[in-house]
Amino acid sequence: MDNLIGIKQIAKLANVSIGTVDRVLHNRPGVSKATRDKIETIIKETGYKKNTVASRLNLAGRKKLKIAVLIPEVSSNWSYWNLPKKGIEKAVEELSEMGILVSYYYFTDPFSFIKMGDAILNKKYDAVVTVPFFMVESNNLLSKAKRDNIPIVFLDTEVKLDYPSFFIRQDSNLAGRVAGRLLHGLVGNDGLYFVVNIVTERGLHANNQQRENGFREFFRTNFKDSKISIMTINHPVDRPFEINSEIESWFKDERPKGIFVTNARSYLIPDILKAHSVSNVSVVGFDLHEDNIKCLRNKEIDFLINQKPEFQGYTAIKGMFKFLTEQDSSDLNMDVPVEIIVQENCNLI
Repeated sequence: MDNLIGIKQIAKLANVSIGTVDRVLHNRPGVSKATRDKIETIIKETGYKKNTVASRLNLAGRKKLKIAVLIPEVSSNWSYWNLPKKGIEKAVEELSEMGILVSYYYFTDPFSFIKMGDAILNKKYDAVVTVPFFMVESNNLLSKAKRDNIPIVFLDTEVKLDYPSFFIRQDSNLAGRVAGRLLHGLVGNDGLYFVVNIVTERGLHANNQQRENGFREFFRTNFKDSKISIMTINHPVDRPFEINSEIESWFKDERPKGIFVTNARSYLIPDILKAHSVSNVSVVGFDLHEDNIKCLRNKEIDFLINQKPEFQGYTAIKGMFKFLTEQDSSDLNMDVPVEIIVQENCNLI
């Protein structure tokens, strides 16, 4: 039958009211099992598909879909979060006629994450987009949201939480293994390797640790019979980079060196290397921060791994809209591919 069949025709075929069909379509109570089965059979046989766009346009003037975005406060230390915001704003613009509203909430630490999360739940938003930086606090927010039937999608990082959750992120362990392969191609078995992590007052973020684990796993798996020298440097986010005697001795070593920065701040490395007259170094970092791109063009960074933060933000809003209007969560669990950016293709992004 014609796929353009509407609710009226479904009601007529089932010999029920339009309201009864609407209750079945929206999975609401008040319909007997026999009637529900009959309507669902007719829907299946006719190939009826709900016009969610038209339905949403009709509702847009009367009921807004409100989504709260809870992310780190954008600052000199966290400028990265401007990137997913751009993607979010692009999605909101595309959905503007659908009656969607997005409000931003920002946190700087676990306490403000809890405070903002409670404020969001108290205002009865339809959905939440956030990041799982703090395990205990994320579980707390997730538990309260489940109670109130408010869906949450997490960006950037996947961690094991107390409930099944939606994640839009890159496989951090895989990205670390890719970084290992890229650096090994330049440095080889006999070189020296550094992993540079940026540490907050709460310690190392989960995705940074996952990336380092993947990096080390690459060498452990592929070069079991070789002694690969890897040094980890955990650099506090709010302090100047400090060079201790061990790092200094490695810097002075004439062997080739590879530096893997597990977050978006690889642009800090070239100036440090210049200040200490370190040569024969290859650098791999993350994300298309404008300063990273500048270093890539100047051949001060060799590779950038792009986890597409703008795409993550864009997909989170589009996917949540689809879930709220169609109960389709297929776009809320997404593994972002590991994209490698070099000097030759950085202008194409």
